Amino acid sequence: MICVVQGDATDVSSIMLIMSDAFDPRFGEAWTAAQCLSTLVLPDCQLLLAKDGDDVCGFAITRWVFEHEELLMIGVTRSRQRQQLGQTLLNEVINRGQMAGREKLFLEVRDGNPAHYFYLKSGFTPIGRRK
Repeated sequence: MICVVQGDATDVSSIMLIMSDAFDPRFGEAWTAAQCLSTLVLPDCQLLLAKDGDDVCGFAITRWVFEHEELLMIGVTRSRQRQQLGQTLLNEVINRGQMAGREKLFLEVRDGNPAHYFYLKSGFTPIGRRK
């Protein structure tokens, strides 16, 4: 059974395995351990872990400023993709944000990223484009 729990900087090694598995190196989207650690030490950031027993199979990193939250990264190990883990993590991010009074959740996704359809299906709407 999957549960979503709060993580912290001590969990970075667990998410690095997912980072290298879930993100195509051609696009340079995976973060390094140093990038994760430097983000997670900030007081306005959180790490959520999707766990199956002791096995970490997905994660989400978010940050917030006042009433806005941003989904910085979400990843699920390839062997567990298409099993609703990403949706479970996203729902948890949304629920925790709503409970904390966040009014909006923002994210960026690269053109051509298959996750774009996941976000559209989850109710997100494009508000802009970066060159």
